[in-house]
This record gives sequence, structure tokens and C-alpha cells, in this order.
Amino acid sequence: MANFMQTLSERISWRLEQTGKKKAGLARYVGIAAPSVTKWINGETKRLEGSNLLKAAEYLECDPAWLSTGDGDWQVKALLRPIQLWEQEEELPEDLYVFIPSLEVKLSAGPGNAVWHLDEAGQRQAYTRKWASRVGIDPTCAATMVVSGSSMEPRYQDGDSIVVDYCQRDTIIDGKVYAIALNAEVFIKRLFKEVDGSIRIVSDNPDKIRYPDKIVTPQFLDRLQIIGRVVALAGSAT
Repeated sequence: MANFMQTLSERISWRLEQTGKKKAGLARYVGIAAPSVTKWINGETKRLEGSNLLKAAEYLECDPAWLSTGDGDWQVKALLRPIQLWEQEEELPEDLYVFIPSLEVKLSAGPGNAVWHLDEAGQRQAYTRKWASRVGIDPTCAATMVVSGSSMEPRYQDGDSIVVDYCQRDTIIDGKVYAIALNAEVFIKRLFKEVDGSIRIVSDNPDKIRYPDKIVTPQFLDRLQIIGRVVALAGSAT
């Protein structure tokens, strides 16, 4: 039966039923908002990739390739690393994992001004030290955020978990993606430096009617605040 499930929604729903797990638990384990998992189950999301796919497969105790495409056997192949579910950080060895908190951003009344703090009280997301080293993440400067909206599709989907390096905010690297605050709104955007000192803010979504480029000229740069550089989309480098 499992091998003939055509949609991502069917595969996720079947595994939740078989394991007796809940979609709220899936959302917490992947590190995304619960409405995003609802979209998976309702068929609004057609595919999963990167860490979202790997973590969902771990929680649902199935093979990531099968969860992504429906091809092959749903059972985890012997060569894959063992599934390891956890509720407390103490359950995972510190020498193998790093724990990254979420970044809580709140806007003040003034345009472009954002205050943020690390949510150390909530459950932090666990990543392997090997992965963090491979993509060049310093855990002492890293926090997670959740993408909202479709302006950065196809690379960044609504509900995706991203890793932000909040120590990288003093210097803009041309063409890289940043979490920013502009005119009392928080965005995930690609930034480009112009020759006159302006900053061009670009959405990856090719629909420029809905998501046109924005230019912040030098006299208005005080309205632009860099929160940090996006260094990873869940489990893959940006």
C-alpha cells in the first residue's frame, strides 16, 4: 500500500496514522509552525527538501527518498543513520550535536528599528556538529527563524526553517540573503550594494509585479536594519 501513495499528503498522513504520532509533534520536531504541517497534510505543499525532509522522515520513521517522491520502500534503509527522537537536549550527545535557539524579532514603533532576543526558554533545534562545520556555522552566533510568505520562492518556501548568523550584520556581502527590518516590517531578502551607496533589496520570486526590487538610498539607510545573514536553509547551505 505505502509504495503506491502518489502525494506527499497521503504519505505523511499514512505514517502519522501508522506511528500514532501527531502533526503538532511533527511541527515541533522539524522546527516549523504548525500551520505549515497542516499545509503538507492538506496537499498545499507538493514537495519537501533539505532538513525539513530529513527531519520529517526521522520523525515519521520512514525513508527520506520515499517520503519525497513515493518511490521505493518506505522503510529506512540499513545504511542510513539510526533514527533518534528526542524530547530533552540531554538525550543527545554534546560532542555530536549543537543546539541552536530561535530568534524572536519584535519591531518597535520607529521605522526600521527591531529588537530581538534568543528564545533560550523554548526547545532549541539540534543539528549535527559535522553539518554545522560543513556549512561554516558558528553555533554561538546562530539562531533559527521561520520563513513567511512566498517572496523568496522557489529557494525558500513558506514555513521553512532557516539559520541566521546574527554576528554577520555589520558588512553586507553582495548577493547574499539577510534577515532585515525595513519600515517596521521584517523580511528575508537578497541584498546588493549599488555604486552610489544604495542597497537594492531583491526577492528571489521571479514575479516582479508582486515582488519588485526595492532601493534604499544612502539618505534613508537608517531605516534599514540588518538582523543577520541567512547561512543555511534548514540542513543545506544557502
